[in-house]
Amino acid sequence: MIKAQKTSSQLQATDDQLVALGKLQQHVDVKKQLKEAQFQCKKISRQIGEAKRSKQPTEQLMHAMQEQGRTVTDLKTRLNGLTEKISGYLEPETEPENKPENTLKKPALPPARVHVKHNPNNEQISIAQLANNNGQWNQYVESNPAASLYHRAEWKELINNVFGHECYFFYASSNEPGSNKPGKKEPAGNEKIVGILPLVRLNSKLFGDFMVSMPYFNSGGAIANSLLIEQKLMTAANDFAAKIGTAHIEYRDDITRDELPARTEKVNMILSMPETENVLWQTFTPKLRAQIRRAQRENIQIKSGGTECLTDFYTVFARNMRDLGTPVYGKKFFNNILHTFSENSKIITLHHKGRPVAAAFLLGHKDTLEIPWASTIKDVNHLSINMLLYWEVLKFAVKNQYQYFDFGRSSKDSGTFRFKQQWGAKPKQLFWHYWLSDNAEMPKLNPGNPKFALAINVWRRIPVFITKLIGPFIVKNLP
Repeated sequence: MIKAQKTSSQLQATDDQLVALGKLQQHVDVKKQLKEAQFQCKKISRQIGEAKRSKQPTEQLMHAMQEQGRTVTDLKTRLNGLTEKISGYLEPETEPENKPENTLKKPALPPARVHVKHNPNNEQISIAQLANNNGQWNQYVESNPAASLYHRAEWKELINNVFGHECYFFYASSNEPGSNKPGKKEPAGNEKIVGILPLVRLNSKLFGDFMVSMPYFNSGGAIANSLLIEQKLMTAANDFAAKIGTAHIEYRDDITRDELPARTEKVNMILSMPETENVLWQTFTPKLRAQIRRAQRENIQIKSGGTECLTDFYTVFARNMRDLGTPVYGKKFFNNILHTFSENSKIITLHHKGRPVAAAFLLGHKDTLEIPWASTIKDVNHLSINMLLYWEVLKFAVKNQYQYFDFGRSSKDSGTFRFKQQWGAKPKQLFWHYWLSDNAEMPKLNPGNPKFALAINVWRRIPVFITKLIGPFIVKNLP
C-alpha cells in the first residue's frame, strides 16, 4: 500500500508515490500489450498450421511469427523491469520502531599494511626456497596481517598436482649476529622466517613463459617484516627468473613499489560487515531489497556445503564460463581446494524448479570472506536470482562473524564494479607490478585484449561438455 502524507487536513502523495502510480499505469498498459501480442502469436500459429495442411507457402507467416515473438520477449522484459521498479517505490518508508543502529565502527576497508619494526643493520637476511618446512612458513602467514590465504604453503603442492606447474616459494630468514655461542651454528630448523614470496611458473607455447605471485587469485605478492626484506625477496626472484629464462614476473600487490612498472586499472571491492543481517539489510536501497524479494518469490531452494555441492556448482560455473567466452577450470581444481582448505571453503547453490541455477564458491581467511567464483544461468537472470545469491552469501558472512567481504576484483567503473558498489562495497586499489626481462613488454593477457576477441566469440558457440574437456588445458596457463 502506498502511504500518503497528511498536510492541512488533506492527503498529499509524495513525488516517489506519484512516480509509482505512473509506473503502475505503464505496468497495466504493457500487460495489455503483452496479452494481445501472445494472442496474435497463437493466431499466427494456427494460420501456419492451416497453411501447412493445405500445402500453401508459409514464409510470410513464419516471418510474422518471428517478429511477434520478438515483441513478446521485449514486452516481458519491460514488464519485469516495471515490476522491480514498482516494488522499490512501494517499499515502506517507515522503518521499524526498534531499528538497530548501524554500529559499524571499523574502517570501510581493511587497515593498510604495517611492517614490523626492525633494525636491518643488526640483522643478517638470507634468501632460500621452501623445500618441505611448511609449518614455519604457515606460522609466518598466520602472524603477518598482510598475508592472505593464497600465501599458504599448501598451494605449492596443490597447483603442481592440478596444473603441473613448477612452484618456487622463496622465504627470507634472519639471524642476529652474536646470538649464537662461539663455535656453534644455529640449526636450520630454528631460523626465523621474516618474509615470504610464493611464485608459480606458467609456461606454454600459446601464452609464453612467465611467473606470477599468485596466479588465479588477486593476491600473493611478497610480504615481510619490512619493505627492505620484501625487496630482497623480489630481487632474488628476479635474478632467478633471468637465470631460467622467463619473460616476466607479475607481482600481485596491494601497495606501490616505485622501482617496478605497474598496472593499476583493477581494484578489489570490499564491504565492511555489520554484526547482524538486519543492520546490513537496512543499508540497502529500496530497489536492491525489491530485487532480492523478487527472487525470493520464486520458491528458490538454497543449499550450502563442501564437496557434496561441487557437482551443482560446477554445472552452473561451466555453463556460465562458456557463455562468457572463457575457458573453464577443471573440476579437479575445486575439489582439491575443498579438500585442502576444508575449514576455509564453502559452496552455496540456489535451485529453481529442481535444477541448480546459481552458485558461489567462498574462501575465508582470518577476518575476510572472499567470493573468487560466482555464476548464474543466464536464462533466469530476469528473476534476479543473482541478487538473491549474493544476499545469501552476505548472510553467511554475517553469521560466521567475518569483518569484511571481498567481492573480488573489477576494472574501475565497469559493469561489475557498479554491481558490487550497489551493495555498499568500497574500492581497494590493486598494484600489479612487473619485472621484465630484456626487451620484454608488459603483458596483456586479459579478455579485453582485441587479439582474443575472435577466440572468445568462437568459445561461446562450443557445447558446454566440450569446454569442460578442453578448457582446463587452456585456462591453466592464464593467470
